[in-house]
Amino acid sequence: MAEAMRLLERMRRTRWGWTASDLDRLYRSFGFEMDEGSKHRVYIHPRHTDLRATVSRSSGTLGPGYAQNAVSLIGTLMEREERGDAGSV
Repeated sequence: MAEAMRLLERMRRTRWGWTASDLDRLYRSFGFEMDEGSKHRVYIHPRHTDLRATVSRSSGTLGPGYAQNAVSLIGTLMEREERGDAGSV
């Protein structure tokens, strides 16, 4: 988890320069599961199914909105886990 937190902190500092594999590593580290679509990957948290993200399957660098969304979504997850929210279905 320490590596995941370091990656999250780096992503909080800069939204630029991240790849789909970076986001995959981050989401999976925080318990998200991935479903492959045609052009995108969809990440859904199993205990909080309303927390979901779509990430391009591009092999290059992604736009900053993908990192911004990841930081926000994981922040929401961490708040819920800290409060002990059971999750949603």
